[in-house]
Amino acid sequence: MENVIVKFKDFLKSHNFLWSKEREIITEQVIDNDYHFTADDLFIQLNQKGKNISRATVYRTLDLLEKSHFVSRIQMQSGKHLYEHIFGHEHHDHLICQECGKIIEFQCEGIEELQKKVALENNFRMTGHCLKIYGICSDCQKKKETKNESEREGE
Repeated sequence: MENVIVKFKDFLKSHNFLWSKEREIITEQVIDNDYHFTADDLFIQLNQKGKNISRATVYRTLDLLEKSHFVSRIQMQSGKHLYEHIFGHEHHDHLICQECGKIIEFQCEGIEELQKKVALENNFRMTGHCLKIYGICSDCQKKKETKNESEREGE
């Protein structure tokens, strides 16, 4: 955790932003969260711990953590944003259920290689990527099938 805080402090300083105790508390909580969360989730967590930090400070700090590449933001089709800390984690992509919002993380070397190939073919220097595949998870598919079967039986 110390490494992330030092590097984030360096990022802020190099971009003429100030370091504050509030930003440190927010960064520590983000690092402690080992799951996807919204800015509001983070705000509530901090309040429940007795930390009096404004919602605006939470949003601004998350934005800076994203710009510094310590946090990744996932935009859901509903417009809601989910965050996850990525420093020290292997790259992964996401399958996102449009019914229940479930997120399945996955890694696929074939997709990684294909992206590199496409970038190379287009003389494009890739610096990163984010792949989100939207669909319906197996649990929601089963619920729909069960509902459809019940409706057919009721006819």
